[in-house]
Amino acid sequence: MKKIYLLVISLFLLSLSGCEKQTNTENEARNSDEPWITLDTDTIESDENGQFQITGKAKYSSFSANIFQNKNGVRTQGTRGVLKIDKDGTFIWRNIFIDGKEPTTDVSFSSYKEKEKIQYQIKVDYSKFVAKQEEDKLVEEEINSAMPALLEEIVALSEDMIINIDKKYHSYRSLLVTVPLDVKYERNNVKKKYMDTIGFLVQDKTASTLYPNKEQIPYITFRYEKTNEFLGATDLINRRKFILYDDVNN
Repeated sequence: MKKIYLLVISLFLLSLSGCEKQTNTENEARNSDEPWITLDTDTIESDENGQFQITGKAKYSSFSANIFQNKNGVRTQGTRGVLKIDKDGTFIWRNIFIDGKEPTTDVSFSSYKEKEKIQYQIKVDYSKFVAKQEEDKLVEEEINSAMPALLEEIVALSEDMIINIDKKYHSYRSLLVTVPLDVKYERNNVKKKYMDTIGFLVQDKTASTLYPNKEQIPYITFRYEKTNEFLGATDLINRRKFILYDDVNN
């Protein structure tokens, strides 16, 4: 009787061991089917600047990420944005900008621990970006319409201290102010005072038109008439300060 009892117990323990092995085998098979990196979502919304971010989870805390871009019929691959990976494999891929506005784009991930790369296709909603571009275009059209008359008014108010004002490049947010050639032969302190006087006048008169929704002022470059030599320009850091270029007359 005792032998039969021990035999039953042995068979029971053996069956449990077999079930455990089967369960482990099933788990291993399931894990092998799961990708080593997954995304939280494949539908992403960009901000008004056209940038977006991707988040997800990986088995490893070290891997590389690339994004594909289709431009002029050519498909290129490269790194974009800033990738931050935590120790547990959670990652956030920020500030991605591909300048494409395509509804879908492909991203790939690779790790030295894996033989194959993993590629995902994501859908990007650029509606905020497109809306901002359309808004900026309307503002630019309003600026281009208003500025010529406003600049003529400023020239008249300057009482011959300004010969002409025009945009320096493609936008009125960078202005080219032409001054009389006589200023070139003044002392440096007089030149600086001259730039301050007309520079503040131009900035104060144009700021609300050029930047209707922001507290900003335009960048100004000063030049002499006839020679087109530069007198000075706005400081890049502090736009209420002007840097003298033509400092030959102490």
